[in-house]
Amino acid sequence: MRAPDASVVMSASSIDAMLKDHGLENGSLYTRIDEAVTQGLITQKMADWAHRVRLDSNNPRHADTTTPHMADEDAKRAFDYAKALTEYLYLLPSRMPPKNP
Repeated sequence: MRAPDASVVMSASSIDAMLKDHGLENGSLYTRIDEAVTQGLITQKMADWAHRVRLDSNNPRHADTTTPHMADEDAKRAFDYAKALTEYLYLLPSRMPPKNP
C-alpha cells in the first residue's frame, strides 16, 4: 500500500459519512458510533471495530508521537471494516425481498 495513513483516515471518514446518512448527525464520530449501537443500527462488536478505526485515524491526523504512521495492516483492517459496514448498512438490506401485504 502506498499511503496507509491516508487510507485509514478515509476509511474513518467513510464510516462517519455512513452513520450520518443513517440520521446520526450530532456530536463526534465517537458519539455517533455509540448512538448507532443504542439505536440498533450496529452491534457492540461492530462498534468496537469502528472505534478502533476511529482511534487509528487519529494517529496520523494528530501527529501521534508514539505511532505517527499507520502500517499496511492497519489500513487493510480499516478498509475491510468500512467495506463490511457498507455491505451491512446498504447492500444486504437492498437484497431483502419486499414484505408481503
